Amino acid sequence: MKSFISEADSKTTYCAHCGDVCGSDSRQAYNLQFCCAGCETVYSILNQHNLTQYYCLNDAPGNKLKDIPDSAFSYLDDEKTMLALLAYKDEQRARVVLHLPQIHCSSCLWLLEKLDRLHPGILASQVNFLAKEIAVSFDHKQLSLRQVAELLTSIGYEPHISLSDAEAGKRKKYNRKVAMQLGLTGFCFANIMLISFPEYLGLSYETEPHIAVFFRYINLLLSLPVFFIGAQSFFVNAWQGLKQKFLNIDAPIALAILVTFTRSLYEIIGNTGAGYLDSMSGIVFFMLIGRTLQQRTESSLRFNRDHTAYFPISVTVLDNGERKPKMLSALRKDDIVQLHHNEIIPVDSILSKGKTEIDYSFVTGESTPVPVTPGGIVYAGGRIKGSNAEVIALKPFSQSNFTQLWNDPAFSSDHKQTTSFITLISRYFSLVLLIMAFTAGTYWYLIDPAKGWHAFTSVLIVACPCSLLLAASFTYGYTMELFSRKGLFVKNTNTIENLALTDHVVFDKTGTLTDADNVTIEYQGLNFNREDLQVFISLMSLSVHPLCKALVKQYEDVELIPVEHFKETEGKGMEGWINEKYYKAGSASFLKISPVNLEPASEIFMSIDGMIQGKFVIRNKVRSDIPALLKSMNGFGISLLSGDNESARMQMRKLFPQHAALLFRQSPQDKLDYIRRLQLEQKAKVLMIGDGLNDSGALKQADTGITVAEDIFSFSPACDAIMDVKKLGGLHHFIQVAKAARWIVIGLFIYSLCYNAVGLSFAVSAKLQPVIAAILMPASSISIILIAYLATRRAGIKYFGTERIAKHDQNHISS
Repeated sequence: MKSFISEADSKTTYCAHCGDVCGSDSRQAYNLQFCCAGCETVYSILNQHNLTQYYCLNDAPGNKLKDIPDSAFSYLDDEKTMLALLAYKDEQRARVVLHLPQIHCSSCLWLLEKLDRLHPGILASQVNFLAKEIAVSFDHKQLSLRQVAELLTSIGYEPHISLSDAEAGKRKKYNRKVAMQLGLTGFCFANIMLISFPEYLGLSYETEPHIAVFFRYINLLLSLPVFFIGAQSFFVNAWQGLKQKFLNIDAPIALAILVTFTRSLYEIIGNTGAGYLDSMSGIVFFMLIGRTLQQRTESSLRFNRDHTAYFPISVTVLDNGERKPKMLSALRKDDIVQLHHNEIIPVDSILSKGKTEIDYSFVTGESTPVPVTPGGIVYAGGRIKGSNAEVIALKPFSQSNFTQLWNDPAFSSDHKQTTSFITLISRYFSLVLLIMAFTAGTYWYLIDPAKGWHAFTSVLIVACPCSLLLAASFTYGYTMELFSRKGLFVKNTNTIENLALTDHVVFDKTGTLTDADNVTIEYQGLNFNREDLQVFISLMSLSVHPLCKALVKQYEDVELIPVEHFKETEGKGMEGWINEKYYKAGSASFLKISPVNLEPASEIFMSIDGMIQGKFVIRNKVRSDIPALLKSMNGFGISLLSGDNESARMQMRKLFPQHAALLFRQSPQDKLDYIRRLQLEQKAKVLMIGDGLNDSGALKQADTGITVAEDIFSFSPACDAIMDVKKLGGLHHFIQVAKAARWIVIGLFIYSLCYNAVGLSFAVSAKLQPVIAAILMPASSISIILIAYLATRRAGIKYFGTERIAKHDQNHISS
């Protein structure tokens, strides 16, 4: 294990488990330094089971343990909840798939696949690194599901279990059908090419009839899985489009595959030729690879998350004074629910016990928590901040305001244009292709009827629009891969096309441009002596208000003193007598200060014996890369839509360019309507960047909706893309690469037209031979794939810099 002493400061020590700086609570054990008791405990568990190699694969790979109550997973003891989560169960064995957002490196993978060494009841464990999931098989007679969750939590991997995990059909499963199609088609294509080589090199029916016929029928046999299984999706998509009177790009491709197979079948059975089965199978194989490449991101991320992914699967209710777990879907009116700090309010309720504050930022965008006293109404989706609370449910979960907001038609409709410019081009391409095929066939039929069918089919085989589909599939597939490595996970190729056309960018504020949990604090006023500062910090440490908590955290090195005679006026401030002095801290109105010329930020004023001493100005900290991002957005329209109050206007005006529109106190409907006006009145192509439920309508209304998230696998509203919030500063680079990808596709289309012109010169003259088709078709496909890769890679290097991974990040993979 490597040393965790900073080279810059030999006095700074880092935790051997998680890598955090060791502070006053640090401890030493096993000749190592740990930042807290939790990290030491995890190391002890791993050391006891000879699993300390975990620390040798990466430096400080562990996760800091969260302080969670012992009953955190008690709801998993409920039979209905357990059965809803299990993927399989028999008389002895059970299997569950759990989401572990903490998975981040090879050490995690190594440890989690050795869970059987931590408990004999674990039979096997397998990690899906991309999806950050673990499949655990366990003996449920030795180990309960709750104990599995607690075992994972004890080593720093607390499972994230939400209501959506318990609903049938919500969990994505690996698409074995696509893998089977690709593998089977690839196998058949390789063998058809191999068996066709003798014919390419001169084997003819006239010289070796038996061998030639044998090879042709083997090829025909191998082509059947390609035609009926590998190409199935093209026929299905083409038929669906024709039923809706819509000519999509799959229609001419399906026709070309059908014509190629039919002509090959005719030639082989009639002993007139070897057909074009090698070309057909090659095209199907390459197109399946392109589509599989596009679907990789969608397979590991869920872009259409609904509100159930935000809520826990179960809550704790009080039944005749006894605490019992109850599934959220079974919660009814008048149920008494017990909630702890940072837990989500599951349904609209009345606060019956405890004074607390509710953070509604995810629902409304307002970052300031709302104080609530017993008897007050609290709404679903809010998060408890401060002391524990008990609430009485007013309605079932399905009837809460949160659920109704999510299911509002304005927020659930998907108006976005799904017809890409590739599809539009393919319509004209397909019509021209069919006209050319019929023209060539008719011309040769009139001159020489034997060549009519040959010319018609040759045009369809050579000029198949598969080159256009390959250009789009591989270019956008490579772009999606590039984006995912850089922290932007897009839903589909239409997202890249829409992103390339963006001319107006709309930002949310709270949680997007600012970090609600990271504040800057500035003191303005008279100089404090150490004793007075100690009193004020001690006084505010007794409040549950988040501003007071932020201030106390800022001055965590100040030693707190006991305060006995104090009073808190909820939502206003604190006051108390200490050492015969009257101390008061709170809002301007609480201290009876005129609001004129007040700072546009949250403030805590202070007075001693009625004399104002000064104030602390507290602002949500703007993310460090945001100023540079806004300066780089030249040429774009820019708007800010915030559900927060006007207090941050001055701060935001300094950041945003003068032409930017800054709108505050925006409801979810206001945001949606504003974007709709931009689209209708200014014909703008809008990109919306947001993070909360209050942004969901705007995200869906925008041409491109991107959700930013600290954890890309956690809950986020339905969107077109999910971005790692740490990568938001590079937004303009993503837009530029999307523009480049669009031009690459157009360039490849022009290239394919020129390439097809060469093939068509043979086809329309009815002189196309199988060997020429066998060379032209794969060569065209391979060249398009290669050009798409090289051009996309060059665009990535141009805008993102070198693709080389830094040595420090080789094992710590950013998903």
